Amino acid sequence: MSAARPTERRPRRPRRLARAGLAAAAALLPAAAPFAFADAVDTSRPHTIVVGAPRGFAPSERLDARRTGRSAARLPFPAREVWRKQLRGGIDAAPLADAEGDLVLTLTVPEVVKLGADGRERWRVRIGDSAPLAPAAITSDGTIALITSSGLAVGLTPAGGVRFAVPLGLRGRDADVTPLALDDGGLVAAAGRSLVELAADGSVRARAELPDRATGALLAGPDGTLVTTESGAVLTWRPPSAPRRLGSLGGLPRRGAALADARTLLAVVDGRRLVALDLPTGTTGVRVGGAFGALDGPPAIGARGVAVVLSTAGLLVGVDPSGNEALRIPIDRALAAPPADGGLSGFFGPVDAKPSPPVVIDRAGRVGFVRASGRAGVVEADGNVSIAAERVCAAPVAVVPAGEERMAIACRDGTVVMLAR
Repeated sequence: MSAARPTERRPRRPRRLARAGLAAAAALLPAAAPFAFADAVDTSRPHTIVVGAPRGFAPSERLDARRTGRSAARLPFPAREVWRKQLRGGIDAAPLADAEGDLVLTLTVPEVVKLGADGRERWRVRIGDSAPLAPAAITSDGTIALITSSGLAVGLTPAGGVRFAVPLGLRGRDADVTPLALDDGGLVAAAGRSLVELAADGSVRARAELPDRATGALLAGPDGTLVTTESGAVLTWRPPSAPRRLGSLGGLPRRGAALADARTLLAVVDGRRLVALDLPTGTTGVRVGGAFGALDGPPAIGARGVAVVLSTAGLLVGVDPSGNEALRIPIDRALAAPPADGGLSGFFGPVDAKPSPPVVIDRAGRVGFVRASGRAGVVEADGNVSIAAERVCAAPVAVVPAGEERMAIACRDGTVVMLAR
């Protein structure tokens, strides 16, 4: 007699989570009433929480939690324009690029737009009455998280649905610091002198106060969240402890910093010096001084810790961890000598002194750039330069990788340009 076959039991599908607290949310958030809710979690049923580093070609400003500006995907060389899109609404913040190469853009009006890799608009969502001042971030489970200028934390699904909308009790007009997505699915936000840590569902789980105003972007450090402030101080925060001071950069790192390795924080300070702070000891050193004129930070971190910055004088400069020059490539025009006017004159006349978006670098050493003048392209590791456009737009905001051998440029007037090989 043959043995009886075991009975297969299929797991029951979990019932859809119930909506809860709609009336209370509407009372708290009248401006965002159409979407001011979150899914309640029934703790008696299984609930999946996604953890780990966020996925995407550019899931946050400067591409990763350490703000290295280093792309895992190759940048295009030679680079050429493959499509251009004009959005209704301006752009002030760097776009995000998800794992499919779609772009997520927060506008200067209270709307968020997703563009497909082909340039077509996938969806557009209104987020109440206030636009975000800082770039958004993609969290571990794919949520698009942002902080509006009214102090509201909003989480959108990849399809454009609203996952949460939570008032943080912050001065939203001070929320111009780029938030940090945590590996546990949460998020850290900063506004003025306040820090707030959110859980994956948008609920507040920790708060702290800083000695002065945060600036730039929050970073993932070796012992918690790294915060840079307007005085140049660098602090680390891991709740429930209070923020702890690690040292000072000696000036204002207006556009943020990059963690080059487990102990070295790099920042362009006062627009003139590339400064390295050793986190364990609090000591600082200048890697690049004023010889190249004003610098557009934060740096991109390439192989072997080489930090790459673009100067307003039109030079792409790279220095290694010892402070030795590893790269010097003219992007606009060659300089006869270091300019006496701080980077305002070139061999062929005046050069662009306005700050340009920070560069990005890939694993092969290719550097993607867009100048304040609109000149955009990619530089090979051997120094060859591919110019995709002499004037891609009048006021570029950011350049980000958006897929293998694809690179997107966002402009203040709402123009988005895709470059590819």
